[in-house]
Amino acid sequence: MTGHTDAVVERNFNRWLERVQDNPVRFLSRAENDEGSGVSRAFFLDVRDAQHFASTRLRWSSNVPLRALDEGAAYLIPPRTARFALICDADANVDEAAKKFESDFKGVAWSLEAAFAGTPAFFDACAAIDESDATESKYNGLFEVVRGGGTPAPRDRLRLWQPSPELARWLPSVERKMDAFKDGRRPTCLDVGSGAGRDAVWVASRGWNVVAIDNDKRGLDRCRSLAERHGVEASVRTLDLDLNKRASEETLATIDKILALESWSPVLAVYAVRYLHKPFVRDLPRMLPNRSAVLWFHFMRGCERTSVGRPTKDRDLLEPNELRDVFALWDVIIDEVVELPDGRPVSSFAVVRGEKEV
Repeated sequence: MTGHTDAVVERNFNRWLERVQDNPVRFLSRAENDEGSGVSRAFFLDVRDAQHFASTRLRWSSNVPLRALDEGAAYLIPPRTARFALICDADANVDEAAKKFESDFKGVAWSLEAAFAGTPAFFDACAAIDESDATESKYNGLFEVVRGGGTPAPRDRLRLWQPSPELARWLPSVERKMDAFKDGRRPTCLDVGSGAGRDAVWVASRGWNVVAIDNDKRGLDRCRSLAERHGVEASVRTLDLDLNKRASEETLATIDKILALESWSPVLAVYAVRYLHKPFVRDLPRMLPNRSAVLWFHFMRGCERTSVGRPTKDRDLLEPNELRDVFALWDVIIDEVVELPDGRPVSSFAVVRGEKEV
C-alpha cells in the first residue's frame, strides 16, 4: 500500500471493499449511532493534519493527527477490539503508519481493517461507491465524502474512543426506569474513578451534568480536553479527590459546593467502572435522594485465580451478592457476573430507588 497511483489506490480500496461487502456488519455497526445515544461513533481514523481534514474528509471519520497520537492522545483512538480503517496524509508511507497499530504497550494489536493514503483518487473512489449505491443504501452512507465543509463543530465531532460497554448498555435502561429527564433540567451524576473521561463525556452528551472524580491529574486534564473536543465542557466538572482519604460526608459536601456554584440539580446517579472504595459504596443508600440510581461495574472474587491474577486484595474485589445486600431495598435493573475476554469475572450491577422513601 505504499504506491499512490490511481490504479493502486483503486485496487487496494476495492479489495477491502469486497470484505466489507461480504459481511457489512463485520465492520459497520450503527447501533451505537441511534438518535439519543450520545456522541456518534466514527469508523475511519483520519490522521492527516487538521487543514487537509477540513478540506476533504469522509463523513464517518474522526480526525486525530498522527503527531497528537505520538504526544499521548491514544485515549482518543478506538479500543483494541473495535474495527476501523486508517486514512493517512497523501504523501505518507501508509505501511509505516499502519505499523503503529500492530501492538500497544501490552503487545496487543488494534483491529485495523485497512489503511489508505488520503489522495484525491481515494476520495474519488469513496464518492463513486457512495453515489452508485445511494438507492440501495447497502453501506448506509459509510463512504460519504464531505468536500470543503470545514472542521466539524465540537458537538458534531464523531468519536473513535468508546465508553465502557457495560455503562453504554445499561445507562439507557436506568434513565428510562428513573425517568431521568422528566423535570426538564439536566440531571447530575458522579463518575467515580473517571480516568481520561470517556464515560463522563459520553454521559454528558446524553444530556447529563457530570462531576468526574479521580486523583489522577493527567487523567482529569484529558477529561477536560475531551469534553472541550466534543462541546460538552459546560456539562463536565472535574474533581481531584482521593476517596480513600476522605469520609463520604466530606466528599458529598465538596460535591454539593460544585453543584451550588454551577446551579446544577442534585446528584441522581452514581456510576463507576473498574473502581471500588467499599466504604463509599456502603454509604450511598443514605446519601442519595429518592429517585436516584447507582451503576457499578467492578472485578469480582475469582480474578485472583485467573491467568491475569489480579486484583488480589479483599478491598479491591467484590464478593458475591455484596452490592445487592448494600442496595437491598432498591429496584434491580441488572445484577449479573460477566466475564472479560481475559477470563476475569466482573459485576454488572445497576439499581434504582423510587420516588417514595425506602
